[in-house]
Amino acid sequence: MNNNHKFVLLFNSPIIKEKVDKLEMGNMFPRIGIASIAACLKKEKIKVGVFDPSGESERTIVSFIKKFKPDIVGIPAFTSEIYDANETARLVKKINQKIVTVVGGAHSSALPKRTLEEFYFIDIVCYGEGERTMVDLAKGKPLDKILGIAYRSGSEIIINKPQPLVDLNSLPFPAWELFDLEKYKGGSINSGFKKTTRELEIPIEGARGCPFSCNFCFRINGKSIRYKNPKRILEEVRIAVEVFGATNIHFVEGTFGVDRKKAEALCDLLIKSELNKKITWSSGGRVNVLNEELLKKMKQSGCVYLGYGVESGDNEMLAKMGKQITTKQTVEVFDLCKKIGITTEANFIIGHPFETEEKVLKTIKFAKGLNTNYVSFAIMVPFPGTQVYKMAKKGIGGLRLLTYNWKLYGKQIGAALESEQLPQKKLIELQNKAYFQFYFRLHRLPSFLKRLTFTRLSEAVNRILH
Repeated sequence: MNNNHKFVLLFNSPIIKEKVDKLEMGNMFPRIGIASIAACLKKEKIKVGVFDPSGESERTIVSFIKKFKPDIVGIPAFTSEIYDANETARLVKKINQKIVTVVGGAHSSALPKRTLEEFYFIDIVCYGEGERTMVDLAKGKPLDKILGIAYRSGSEIIINKPQPLVDLNSLPFPAWELFDLEKYKGGSINSGFKKTTRELEIPIEGARGCPFSCNFCFRINGKSIRYKNPKRILEEVRIAVEVFGATNIHFVEGTFGVDRKKAEALCDLLIKSELNKKITWSSGGRVNVLNEELLKKMKQSGCVYLGYGVESGDNEMLAKMGKQITTKQTVEVFDLCKKIGITTEANFIIGHPFETEEKVLKTIKFAKGLNTNYVSFAIMVPFPGTQVYKMAKKGIGGLRLLTYNWKLYGKQIGAALESEQLPQKKLIELQNKAYFQFYFRLHRLPSFLKRLTFTRLSEAVNRILH
């Protein structure tokens, strides 16, 4: 251990005392980005710990921080969590004012300057990929020499140049040994993170980046895909299973199969190694890249669940948002998944730029006829860094930005954006109608009940009554 290196404590999530978007799936899952950063710090012989405050009392959290005595605390945050990240940083500063608080994630990457302007207890914003940046910070490199950060210098906010994109195959294996993996048993993407078993799902990152240009998405990892070698991914799966006891794997890239040869190679390796007999796996797919041959191989290799961004049941809307898919492709792939035996979830968004009530009703009708197990009807969120956010600020497409209260930027609550054609009240009314018409049919009720928790049920009833 180098005595000049700083001690780093990484939080798996901010301290979240109350989740505003109660209809959204739970947030008790191990974050792959934190595991990757922790592994890079360990590789450099830097003392690093990982702590998940979820479900812990403030007394326990304080006790852990005091015992670890970090010089730097790293906190990840989605947009709806950025206030919680600042409150977490405030608690850290209360324990020891000298601890440097660093926040990373999509929100602060999109708005590094504004994040520091808004949130006093955050010392440094890490934008983009965090592995090299956190190592440089821990080694005590001067702030003006560290790429990928924003920080305060007196009354001025400095934004340094970005880090170059990392070669994924050069990264050490994620440091799951630093996590309390018992916390995550029972929840999975397939169950909606509803605690139903004692099984453990571990995320694995096979790729970063996205070559597509959906106007509602912020591409924090770049606009081209970088892949890990299939043999490297296989080894991560093997370690997750044999060392950490994983029973489920979630490949987090969300575009599984875009490179068909790499996808087939990974499936072949899972089958040949017989790891497909020890785990099941899930991922996100695109309907314009998966075909019957690949889906059958995915199923054979252990794939049991795929989530697809369908977004709309109207081809004109799909073209306007830059989705590059058609409703015909969607129907065909969902039918194939049903035939092959892969559980599916169709994710829709209500409230696209230029969308009308007629278009939304067309989407609801399309969803009802789709051969899928689950659906999600999000209301458009103008996430910072996206084209929709920029359009909303200018009022393009009839959009109106309703608030900069980031806590309200949840996908299920519809509190951040409306349009001239679809006011907020109408958006929520259409969302309620969509869920009701899809799930409240005899053959859909089992799927509905599988995802149901008391919190989600209470919130749904409350919204319908009000």
